[in-house]
Amino acid sequence: MPKRGVAFTCHKLSFIMLFVRALLIALVAGCAGAEATTLSAQPAAPGVSELGLHPGETMSYEVQLGGMLVGEAQLAVGEIGIIDGKKAIVVKSRAATAGAGALIKQLSDEATTVIDVETGHPLSVDTIVISSGKTITASAKFSGHTATVTYQRSEQTKPVTTRIDFRTAALHDMHSAMAAMRGWRGKPGEVRTVHIIGGRRMWKIDMKYIGEETIGSSVGNRRAVVLEGTSFRARRNLTAEPGKATRTFRVWLSDDADRVPLKCSAKTELGDIVMDLVEYARP
Repeated sequence: MPKRGVAFTCHKLSFIMLFVRALLIALVAGCAGAEATTLSAQPAAPGVSELGLHPGETMSYEVQLGGMLVGEAQLAVGEIGIIDGKKAIVVKSRAATAGAGALIKQLSDEATTVIDVETGHPLSVDTIVISSGKTITASAKFSGHTATVTYQRSEQTKPVTTRIDFRTAALHDMHSAMAAMRGWRGKPGEVRTVHIIGGRRMWKIDMKYIGEETIGSSVGNRRAVVLEGTSFRARRNLTAEPGKATRTFRVWLSDDADRVPLKCSAKTELGDIVMDLVEYARP
């Protein structure tokens, strides 16, 4: 596989992870039909089940491209505590190349999000990306519809800080967006919209509730809720950025109170990327 392809795959891996990086990662767009009921991203009512996260839970995934192992990902949820005077919970994830992907390119992507338990929205996000020996660190702190973003590449002597007005307070990162989808109890045909930021950019993602089905997995046959996502890179006025390709993906969540992300899939120029749960645990 050419190096360009592996680099592209790694970017998708990060995407897939965090939306279960599904996946963002890389994700991106399109709106549901006018007949669908669109729900703007709304604050979750206080309570862990509505938040879509379970303190102490951990998940591990394998990522395949065309049936070949190219990556792995893990996610862990901390305990609820008080951070900067707010009731909050910390979510950490790591995605990295593995198998055939790691033979060609070493890449890892770690992210830590502090989520406000009362609203379900992020208070801060810190990321570290290591690619071929080079490191990029970034952090963002949120206040309403604005974010203060600081980033630095390993070759830079000083970090760069910028304040961005995203013009909407309904902001998510990949971790909080995943939690919002897990906490959503939709009906077939309904659509929920979330705005996700990644660095200095924003994506609008529409998640449509497709229905339920039974799927096979490494953790056995499971009854699952099926969500289909379409996304696009958004401009400052929240409309689609012209000339950017629409991305589509599917997410399967366990059809029970836990709503565990069992599987994610996305079609790309290189083939189908599939992310499967291989291990799940919670207290």
